[in-house]
Amino acid sequence: MLFPAAFAHAQERIRRPGTWGAAFLFGGVWNLLRWGSGPGGWTADGLVLPFLLGTVLLILAPLPWQWTRDECPMAPFLRGLLQATVGNLLVVWAVLYLLPWPPDHDMMMDGMMMGRGMRMGAPMHSPVLLPPWQLRLLILGLATVVFGVLLGRILADHDRERIRADEAELHAREAQTRALQAQMNPHVLFNAISGLAELAREDSASTETALVKLAEMLRRLLDHAGRTAASLAQERSLVEGLLALEQFRLGDRLRVSWVWDASLEQLLAPPLLLQPLVENAIKHGIAPSRVGGDMEIGLAGTPDAVRIWVANTGLPFRVGSPEGMGLSNLRQRLALMHRAPGQLEIRAVDGRTLAELRFKPVEGGHV
Repeated sequence: MLFPAAFAHAQERIRRPGTWGAAFLFGGVWNLLRWGSGPGGWTADGLVLPFLLGTVLLILAPLPWQWTRDECPMAPFLRGLLQATVGNLLVVWAVLYLLPWPPDHDMMMDGMMMGRGMRMGAPMHSPVLLPPWQLRLLILGLATVVFGVLLGRILADHDRERIRADEAELHAREAQTRALQAQMNPHVLFNAISGLAELAREDSASTETALVKLAEMLRRLLDHAGRTAASLAQERSLVEGLLALEQFRLGDRLRVSWVWDASLEQLLAPPLLLQPLVENAIKHGIAPSRVGGDMEIGLAGTPDAVRIWVANTGLPFRVGSPEGMGLSNLRQRLALMHRAPGQLEIRAVDGRTLAELRFKPVEGGHV
């Protein structure tokens, strides 16, 4: 994967309590094994460094396996093994270099480089031999490298499976959301035809014009409902088509005002959020009232938290009254939103019925 994505996974590991518990355990075991390697050299820095090494390995060890310079979640095995080996060797070498050693460390290191048989300019003939404490530390360091390589592979595999699970869940949510959106098409058509039947009895001359408006609205509805995300400007355009159609039937009984923040219009949202609220207000509040009612449609909030609402007069809101298919469908789609579930609340406020919807805009076109 690309480095920013791999780094995001590393940041997530930092936030896991299990990472810090495992790092503490690793550092404790490392210090115990080092204590058995030889006397002296114990300082506060020397005790802390192994714990830091464990933390670094747990957080960064998967990165060499995940670095591919493309969208693939893991590098091919041989490339990942080479990257992980080199990376862990460098980390362990740095820690061994920084650790304090026994007082005879310099002499021992000279012995490693020059051999024990060297005397006052005499040529080197004896083989290089490591003292026991250095040999044990060398084995411990190599074991740590192997541990880091294996640990990185395991954690990288875990991240890859989580990515696949997240993608599968996202696709399932999108499929379910599309199915719910598809339910809205016949529902809207049914309500519109019912209204036109009423219009045909009262004003047959206007019915032909209304049918043309209906065809235009349905074409827009089919295109709109097939998306995974739509701008709030498109949501308003669709609702304006619905209101124009309802205006033929209700005339002056339907009075609409907009309180709309145009600066938020280009934010993306799941399609068909506003239409069910408007349709519900007309069907249950304004149309049954002899004098009709006023409707206010609003948009406000920030790019991270949007609030849309529909407030109407007419027949009052009754607590506990059953919701129709449109609102039930809307609640299900809100629960499937990818970033965070949206919240829909319907209540009576100052003699009006207020349907208020709060949600986070869609990122990257995914619901």
